[in-house]
Amino acid sequence: MIPIAPIFIRSKEILEKLSSLLDDERLAYGQLDSEIIIALSEQKQVLLDEMNKLNEKRVNILIKFDIVDRKKPSEEEFKSWLTLQDSSMDNVRLLMQDCETLLKKCKTQNNTNARVLNTLQKRNKHLFELLQGHSSKNKVYTARGSTRPISSKHTLGRA
Repeated sequence: MIPIAPIFIRSKEILEKLSSLLDDERLAYGQLDSEIIIALSEQKQVLLDEMNKLNEKRVNILIKFDIVDRKKPSEEEFKSWLTLQDSSMDNVRLLMQDCETLLKKCKTQNNTNARVLNTLQKRNKHLFELLQGHSSKNKVYTARGSTRPISSKHTLGRA
């Protein structure tokens, strides 16, 4: 039997932790706490590094047992081999499905966090430009009702 079940078990644990960290990260964005955000990013990086090492180990095992091509190992080769195996590999099949489900969830959470972060960055940039008067959108009404740009000398950033 090929010893890949422990790799999938550990991968599942890592993905569960990563999912939890991504939830915490989204909450930290809401609180605008940069220290927590940085700490969470470091923890995520550690988990992703471990996940990459596990994946390399899994691929090396699959190559060693001639399950995938040495030069171009692919996930599809492994999946097709796994479907041909008997019920002794059911545990690995279930673990792999769980890992794929968790991976999709993590990708969705990460994309959501990226959108939240992008929105926060745009808001902060806009507020900074308002304070400094650099935005071309800064205009005031004249006595006749038309608009004219604000001079940067007359903004909060110059006061």
